[in-house]
Amino acid sequence: MNSILLIDSEQVAASALQTTLRQFGFEAEVAESGKAAHAWLRRRNFELILVEFDLSPHPNGKAIIEPSKSALGSWSGTGLIRELRAARVTTPILVHTVLEGELYETASLDAGADDYIVKKAPISMLLSRLHAHLRRSERDLGLASRTERRVAVGRFTLDRKARVLLADEKPVILANREMKLLEKLASSPSRVFSPNEILDEVWGDHIRRSLPALSGLLRRLRQKMVKNGLPDPVENVRGRGFRLLESIRLNAKAPIR
Repeated sequence: MNSILLIDSEQVAASALQTTLRQFGFEAEVAESGKAAHAWLRRRNFELILVEFDLSPHPNGKAIIEPSKSALGSWSGTGLIRELRAARVTTPILVHTVLEGELYETASLDAGADDYIVKKAPISMLLSRLHAHLRRSERDLGLASRTERRVAVGRFTLDRKARVLLADEKPVILANREMKLLEKLASSPSRVFSPNEILDEVWGDHIRRSLPALSGLLRRLRQKMVKNGLPDPVENVRGRGFRLLESIRLNAKAPIR
């Protein structure tokens, strides 16, 4: 499981992000200060580190942001990054912060951060950046990539391990059979798959295998997509079966690698 250390003194936000990352298949731990981060890193290794630029104490849950001081002060995320790099910590470090502006981004990268992401960015963007850094780290270490778990579903991306469809900047959590259905259709996007082919893939020899079960699965998937303001990804080809919706196929991104 991909492991992440979240370093953020705003405990409510950190806890919420921790929960979200765990839903998407990450193992996430939280450190509320630089001291706590050092303690975590002495105990175990992490594959990614996310750190807030401003690590000042947050009384009543509200950050005290003083831009003129934070870049150099003792509560600075950049100061912690410099400490970690000086200690030969080579783990990818991403600054994930509420602060926007070239000053903050430049200071972060100069300190040794690998990336800079503002917290208001969609969760799908954060996930994409996390996976990109994991791929890069795996290549640098000469490890086999685990990101084969991510496949293109037309213009969308399916994370098979986390069972999440990243669709138009919106993450949609899938049930196991919903994921198997989309993976089957994505294996040959223009092809029409018969109901029996889909039943073989999704249910196998399970006792509940049936056409009504397939209809129920499609209905639930469509309802989930509509709820998220997304198009139904499955096209019903009358008398033949199912395939990916044409508009999704025609606007497909390059294959995920």
